[in-house]
Amino acid sequence: MSSSKPNNIIVLGSGATGGYLAQELSIENNVILIDKDISKINQIKNRGNVDIMAINGDAADLNTFNDLDLNSINFFIACTNDDQLNLLTAMYFERIPGIQTLIVLKDSKYKDYPGRLGFPEIKTFYPGDIVSEKIVNLFETPYAWENDKIADKKILLLKIKIEESSSLLGKSIYSLNKTGKNKWKFIAVTEDAQSEKLNYIQVDNPSVRLKNDDVALVAIVEEYESEFEKEFFDVDDAELKNIFIVGESYISTNVAKRLLKRNCNVKILVSDKAKAREMSESLSGAEIIFGEPTNKELYTEHGVDGGCDYFLALTENDETNVLSALLSNKLKAKNSLVVYSKSEYQNIINSIGAEREVNIKYSVAGEINSYVMRKKFSHETIIDENTKVFEFKAKRDLDFNGSSSTIVALVMRGADEVRIITDLDDKKILKDDYAIVVTLDQEAEKSLETVILE
Repeated sequence: MSSSKPNNIIVLGSGATGGYLAQELSIENNVILIDKDISKINQIKNRGNVDIMAINGDAADLNTFNDLDLNSINFFIACTNDDQLNLLTAMYFERIPGIQTLIVLKDSKYKDYPGRLGFPEIKTFYPGDIVSEKIVNLFETPYAWENDKIADKKILLLKIKIEESSSLLGKSIYSLNKTGKNKWKFIAVTEDAQSEKLNYIQVDNPSVRLKNDDVALVAIVEEYESEFEKEFFDVDDAELKNIFIVGESYISTNVAKRLLKRNCNVKILVSDKAKAREMSESLSGAEIIFGEPTNKELYTEHGVDGGCDYFLALTENDETNVLSALLSNKLKAKNSLVVYSKSEYQNIINSIGAEREVNIKYSVAGEINSYVMRKKFSHETIIDENTKVFEFKAKRDLDFNGSSSTIVALVMRGADEVRIITDLDDKKILKDDYAIVVTLDQEAEKSLETVILE
């Protein structure tokens, strides 16, 4: 969100993460986007409502920055596909007083390089760790499509699919929130399940009921999660033991290690022989299978059917992940998850029946946004292109009445009541409240900015 004085930010790299990040940050800051591929820059600038300054140039040539007033820059964010270029340019900018440098890394081996090279102040973001954490979190709430821990992990923010067999089917949002007062709140529900665009639900309207294929966004106080699960889901079906992973990525290895510690039976399909040998040595207890990720017979042979509790498509290729998840769903794997980067794959993933997805660029951009805006907000979580969650401690009373109708405000109130979610029907946040504000479109995000800056 904006502060009274917007930041001046350089974003290096206009790929999936850099381009999306530049768009997000430009809503509230002055952004300069630099890339040597002019076509990528033009694609971003032509999307509309994007107010950025673009420079076509090679950052490896420091002359690219000659025409910029570097003393006015607050943040430099390097997220090209070249880790070494990211590190070198970040070290250059770190020497300029007043600039905070951030880098997004592709390879885990570079994570500790800033400290080793004498630049410990450079902040690193590694997608492999961020995404792995989100995936493993889902195993704590297997009935949810998505699980984000917010408010210092005191609150769970879940996406829940309403199915024909669900006990939530036909229940009114009003009654669910009345029952869950100070425990949970149904915040939003999809208007169109295929597009998964979340829309605000007027919780005071008893006629609004959950329908088959709806996806609901729910906030739950962490200590009441087990009560919520017992109330609405079959706990006996929640245990996840047999896991099948496709891919030899860092995410695959990291997730496998953590699932093995949970005593899960883990099988990993790897298409590279050398990587298969390496993973066999490092993942004691996992079964490593060599083969192609689109080999249906191989899936059948190794139990990707009704006995597979969770199928994870974790390669570094979006298309491969989508195709492998499609096969797993045809074979009736109980749950499936796809990791992807390109936004256009979201509808495809939903249409093939994959229950869960993790978008890499949303996950990374949310962490970077939170870091950049940490003086105004303690954290920002990006649910999708329309839906964002902002957390902050209110420095004065705030009144959201008259603001966008697609703002949902919750608070945790008082040092001894941090477990309480207050249902703000009057949309008023008091000084010293820990506020959790959900915006469901860009208009709502701007309305939140207006209230904050009054």
